[in-house]
Amino acid sequence: MKNIAGNLGVSIFGIATFLLTVMAVVAVNHFTGFNFFTLSFFVVVPAGALLCGAAAASGYYFGALLFHTRPTVLILIQILIVAALAQTAIYYSEYRLLGLADGRMASDVVSFSEYLDIYLSHTNLRIGRAGTNTGDIGDYGRVLAFIQFLGFVVGGVFVWLMLRIYPVCERCGRYLRTLAKKQQMFSSQEDFSTYYDNLFEVPVDGPHFAQLMQWEPGKGEKIVKGTVQAETILRGCPHCHTQRISQEVKVRGEKEFRDVPQLTRNIRIPDGIDLKPVLKVV
Repeated sequence: MKNIAGNLGVSIFGIATFLLTVMAVVAVNHFTGFNFFTLSFFVVVPAGALLCGAAAASGYYFGALLFHTRPTVLILIQILIVAALAQTAIYYSEYRLLGLADGRMASDVVSFSEYLDIYLSHTNLRIGRAGTNTGDIGDYGRVLAFIQFLGFVVGGVFVWLMLRIYPVCERCGRYLRTLAKKQQMFSSQEDFSTYYDNLFEVPVDGPHFAQLMQWEPGKGEKIVKGTVQAETILRGCPHCHTQRISQEVKVRGEKEFRDVPQLTRNIRIPDGIDLKPVLKVV
């Protein structure tokens, strides 16, 4: 019963964001003439469709986290169905709202299939910073619509994959919640090595661990090439209260910080220990 209720709740959230996304795209297009769904880069990169697909599927993401329901194949199928229906729903809503110059509605003159055929074959593009109009692109309009459909699907699948990699409790399988975050700067490699190598060599509920977590020798100093940034995230299970620390390390290059994936680590905290006060101390 719990799984059924969870999947039902996730589905309701997913359908809600699907409807909200369609209404938002149609409303913006109707009142401003800008169709965000068709926004693309280099003609073939359907940026608008990707974002709309992710937005439409976002309900599945937040619903799954709320109801602690892992992303199953059933949810993936729902996301794919939503992707197919959303594009059609956008086209149909625009068709129903389209008014002709003589005051009649397009839906009173042509069928939806006829409208869609005319719409796709008379699609035009604006290219470059100057927004040069290409004129009608003919049959390529259908190809473009298919590319947008794929973009919508990819946006939805991306949401599903994000759920697949979201941290879960090893004991009870529920999604972990972020309890605290902390960022530390180290101006020298030696200071960082001292911190990184010793942090989990001492008891996590002892004073030395707390001192290392508050140690920030690079704080206030100018960020230069070689500066190391350590970001610590404390997550916990809302059910069994298990906690886990995730750490990511970045090193400053010529212009920006770059990830050092080999130094990423995830540490399970022994039961009964609460590290929130340690990480939240300023």
